[in-house]
Amino acid sequence: MGPGIWTKYAKQVLGGALALLVLLAAAGLYLRFRSPVGGVSPYETVNNLYGQERISFTVQQDVYPTDVETVQLTIRNDAEDTVVGPALSCPDEWLLEIQVDGVWHSLRLSPLTAEDHVKWDFPPEEYGPNSGPSGIVKWGGGEQRYLCRIAAYYQTPLEPGRYRIVFPQMEHRNVAALAAEFEVA
Repeated sequence: MGPGIWTKYAKQVLGGALALLVLLAAAGLYLRFRSPVGGVSPYETVNNLYGQERISFTVQQDVYPTDVETVQLTIRNDAEDTVVGPALSCPDEWLLEIQVDGVWHSLRLSPLTAEDHVKWDFPPEEYGPNSGPSGIVKWGGGEQRYLCRIAAYYQTPLEPGRYRIVFPQMEHRNVAALAAEFEVA
């Protein structure tokens, strides 16, 4: 019997395994240390719902610290006839964007996030004994508060700058993106 595959091709097998490990380490380092700023935002036009002048989308504070964990937003619907709510295609989705040189850019999700899209939540007091919030804001002065847990989905601390949270597909007779801006200092 001649030499086995492990003795005859040992250098090639070890070299291939080492090259694979180096490639995996390089990919991991790239994902960990690349800029969190992604491409240009696809949401050029925001806050363009039917009757938008009677619908407000606001953040709880105008300025947040760089180590912000959660941002609370409120939708108020003073329209007279139709609810505001998420479109069926993305019922609880939101995005964080940063303004760079006057242009909005989407932020990349943290490499530690297993989610493929980020989900909003609601404050605990919104949950009643037999019901919970739906994300639908009734007309005639209805309000709904949303929690966007930045630290759960994005790399923190954030860099100082102008940010906005976008709810990409909200509906009120038409479907449009809602955005609320804030500063991180």
